Amino acid sequence: MGRLDGRRLLVGYAVLMAALAGLLFLRPGLNSVAWAGIGLLASGAIVAGIVRVRPPRSAPWWALAAALIAMMLGDFVYGLVAPGGAEPPALAQLAYLAMFPIVAIALIGLTRESVFLDDRSRLLDLLALGTAGLLAGWVFIASPRMAGGGMTAADWSVQAAFSLGDVIVLVVTTRLVTATPRNPSAVLLAVGAAAMLLGDAAYGVAQADGGLPPGGPADAAYVLLYAAWGAAALLPSMARLTAPPTGRVRPAREPVGGLGLALLLTCVAFAPLVLLVQALTGGVHDGPVIAAASGITLVLLVVRLSDAAGKHAGALRRERALREAGTVLVGAADAGQVADAVRAAVRTLLPDGTPYDIVVDFSLTDLLPLGELSAPRIQPVTGIPPLWSERLAEHDHVLVCPLDAGVLYVAAPRRDLLTALDAVSVVAGQAALALARISLTEAASRRDSDDYLRAVTEHAGDVVLVLDDDQRIRYTSPTVADLLGIWPTPFATLREIVAPEDREHVRRTVERADTADRDGTYDLWSLRRPDGTRVLVEVIVRDLRDDRLVRGMVVTLRDVTEQRRAEHEVLRRAFQDTPAAQNRDSSSRKFH
Repeated sequence: MGRLDGRRLLVGYAVLMAALAGLLFLRPGLNSVAWAGIGLLASGAIVAGIVRVRPPRSAPWWALAAALIAMMLGDFVYGLVAPGGAEPPALAQLAYLAMFPIVAIALIGLTRESVFLDDRSRLLDLLALGTAGLLAGWVFIASPRMAGGGMTAADWSVQAAFSLGDVIVLVVTTRLVTATPRNPSAVLLAVGAAAMLLGDAAYGVAQADGGLPPGGPADAAYVLLYAAWGAAALLPSMARLTAPPTGRVRPAREPVGGLGLALLLTCVAFAPLVLLVQALTGGVHDGPVIAAASGITLVLLVVRLSDAAGKHAGALRRERALREAGTVLVGAADAGQVADAVRAAVRTLLPDGTPYDIVVDFSLTDLLPLGELSAPRIQPVTGIPPLWSERLAEHDHVLVCPLDAGVLYVAAPRRDLLTALDAVSVVAGQAALALARISLTEAASRRDSDDYLRAVTEHAGDVVLVLDDDQRIRYTSPTVADLLGIWPTPFATLREIVAPEDREHVRRTVERADTADRDGTYDLWSLRRPDGTRVLVEVIVRDLRDDRLVRGMVVTLRDVTEQRRAEHEVLRRAFQDTPAAQNRDSSSRKFH
């Protein structure tokens, strides 16, 4: 139903726009009314799109609506005050010129807040190329044409400012189209920008020929501008220009080294070259335009070089942080030290002032899908396990890096994550190697510890069992078969090697050991053997899971059956040698 309503709204907008355009072309005397209606309809369409689609960041669209209002005011005053073909009044010129800063604010919002334009170097190159192309077109095509029409220097300056603004808007919107493929709203914005450039070019030609008649090609281009920008906001795709991507985000491709900077340098040198050509061929008559183009390309070059210098400084800082992190990770002795080193390194690798949150998770590795443990990537926070997505909900994107036995989550703004992606991936790889080294070292230490226990207890009377966290028997001394009459099968638990009626007693003893100190818990068990006989054993259970060489619970069993039987025999004989016991024995023989 919502899609049907959107189509009806778009169709109604197109019908009203066509009706007002027909009024403009069929009744030139009402052009001020027609322009007012067209401008209000287009800006109202943008407002309706903001209210209906609700983009995540609506400020650029509000600025675009304000720009159309400014242009509409200029058209309204022009049509109301100036007769057909006359020069536009100063108020209309002021409104037209004011439109460009407002459009610039809108485009800055779309390019700065958009998640698709992360590297502005290409945009700077396109702007420089467009400025150079505009200069060439103005000097070699437009200027000779306008020189014959008697245009004043002020008219030339205003027309040059319009053309320059049109080129910048067209370049930026074209960059949006290439950065957001299959986005109809971006295409309509570019179409409107192209129509504005064509309209201003037609306007300049008409003014050079004696005046702009109502209903000409320039008016058709301006109507297309209004219609395209208004329709762009009515489409649901307008929200995607400022919304976070719904899928995984991959880093941008590396530009071809040197080509962009060489293009920019060529564009910067183009204006002085044109100036030199004019000076050698009869005088400089496009000085203001050449100066403006040269200044713009020079500013673009400075910004480009400043970005390159900033990236180089950031690369040096990240390289130093990687060396320090590698030094710390080499000496890490457990997973906690590895996690601390990773957090410290990531804090250094992110740009200064970046809001971030870091999680090193060793608990959910077995529950994660295979893709979660593959290559590092940036994705929306909603795509990670709920335990961490709730904690990191204040961020939009998270960098997911696999570790040897865990996952690293770094939540921060997407632009900053892209900057630190490669360096954080290197830190994650070093951390994975450190964790693997620690795991192998602990495994070797446990093996040596088990071998030591086996050598010490092979001929001892006590039985030693080492249990893992799930109470599976990792090691048992050879005398366990003599004591219990059974040899534990591989991966057997302590519960499985005792009789069913003895398991509850065994469980309570092990549970008490969980909360006891390193001295352990003492108890006395009476265990039934498979042949039905019972054995009385003294038990000491010690929790040594925190011990790096053991990593388990140690159960020591000592057979005290014969010892207790001898003690009972001694007590029995002691009682029989007393006078009371002799009287009882004499009376028993007398009466029986």
